[in-house]
Amino acid sequence: MIEALRRTGVRLALLGAAAYLVFLVVTLPAAWLGYALERASGGAVALGDTSGTVWKGRGTVAARSESGFRSVADIQWNANPLSIFSGRLSVAVSGTAPGADLKATVGLGLRSVRLQNVEASIPATLLEPAIPAVAFAKPQGRVRVSSESLEVGPASVRGAASAEWSEAGLAGVARIGDYRLQITGSGDRAAIKLATVRGDLRLNGDGQWTAAQPRVVQLSGVAETSPDRKDLEPLLQLLTGGGSGPSRQFGWMMEI
Repeated sequence: MIEALRRTGVRLALLGAAAYLVFLVVTLPAAWLGYALERASGGAVALGDTSGTVWKGRGTVAARSESGFRSVADIQWNANPLSIFSGRLSVAVSGTAPGADLKATVGLGLRSVRLQNVEASIPATLLEPAIPAVAFAKPQGRVRVSSESLEVGPASVRGAASAEWSEAGLAGVARIGDYRLQITGSGDRAAIKLATVRGDLRLNGDGQWTAAQPRVVQLSGVAETSPDRKDLEPLLQLLTGGGSGPSRQFGWMMEI
């Protein structure tokens, strides 16, 4: 009888420990999600001012820049706990910022981030905190980003995404055109294609995004202006670094 009581006590202790473990997992603070996001993105993205739990909560997304992290948008999320058994935590995300909205499903692996069903529409000015070079150019207009699936790891990028910049403006010159940027990843790098949809400043080019650290984006092509748009000359000089004539070569490189 003593042995039976002992076995019963062991079972109850194990059951209690399991229940406590489940309680800890269910109530994990939202800050743990921020840690996972920063680790999976290689330190490029962080989550601050968190509240709630890793399963349901809210916080502020920040992107790393030369001067540290800068706030981009407020988000809220709802995670599927069962997705952990697939090796990747699936999180439905929605976000807001002044004049902006975002919806996406984010899959967090041990060392990678997978973005699915992304639909985002933001003012171009919101890109300034994340990318110093963009801040210098003072962008105007609106940017729409979409992707069915894009996965970024420490040294790989797979999938596709596109960004459309409408009513674009730079350096104080408004509405120079509408543009489309397409990214297609296939492993250690992604192909980039820039095309002009319409406008008096036409930018067309090709390049690549190297996924390994340091992550580098390179893009080269041709910038052209309409002959009657003399007011675009300073902007053309800024984009191409000099030269003369309505059509000039450009080459850009940026770490992200």
